[in-house]
Amino acid sequence: MSARRLPRWAVTLLTTLVTLVVLLAGWQLAITLTDVSPYLTKTPLDVWNYLFVDGAFDPASAAERRAELLPMIGVTLFHAGVGLAFGVSLGLVGAVVMSVSRTVRATFLPIALVLQTVPLIAMAPVVYAVFGSGVVTAAVIAGVVTFFPLLMNVGAGLGAAGGDTVDLVRAYGGGRLRLLFSVQLPSALPYLFAGLKIAAPATVSAATLYEFLFSFEGLGANLLTSKSYSDYGLLWTLVATTIALALAAYGLVVLLERLVLAGRFPPESALARRGDSR
Repeated sequence: MSARRLPRWAVTLLTTLVTLVVLLAGWQLAITLTDVSPYLTKTPLDVWNYLFVDGAFDPASAAERRAELLPMIGVTLFHAGVGLAFGVSLGLVGAVVMSVSRTVRATFLPIALVLQTVPLIAMAPVVYAVFGSGVVTAAVIAGVVTFFPLLMNVGAGLGAAGGDTVDLVRAYGGGRLRLLFSVQLPSALPYLFAGLKIAAPATVSAATLYEFLFSFEGLGANLLTSKSYSDYGLLWTLVATTIALALAAYGLVVLLERLVLAGRFPPESALARRGDSR
């Protein structure tokens, strides 16, 4: 069977696995073939040994090391999830309001653009000064990186509704709300998922940054403590785990997109087959 005949999901999975293998091989070779300290730098095999091989690191039991890692992952996922929900909600509301009112769009879009240009590392201390340490600060910091992609993508989707459909709704007496819920929001779904593909992995990084700077728990906080205690096996494992969580967040968005849009927006190949059958 040729690659062209493979299902779309199988091609995506295959290319993802190939990319992952190439990245891991590059990581392994970059450290193996260079004159760097094996004490400071760890390879993918070292991370594997940390997670699954007894006696490789301290504590001696790999099960104990995994047990210590799980609560960190849970905290970071909680912070990232809250931030994602906050940013998505704010972005959706902002996009809808701006699509309804040109005055609001002209007023607040430049502000959103300016906020987007401010580095998150510079904005985080200001957020911390206002809200202190806690889930609110984590939500705001993670929400900042989520808000703008959702605002712009959903806004573009709301404006991309077909003119004929809009005219049809108006011809039958449909008002602004009927047009919004029956035409514009459904047509914006692909744009919503496009924004989520950017935002979901970014919230993991933002949550880790919050924990690194202002918290005593989660993956970010333990990145700092593992460096302080020269626990480089844990340090590299935490880095690999953070990357894996970001990739998993992207994968979940892709899966959700396929489930939600499968019937509403069939792939082009299906449309072509349908046309040929006629």
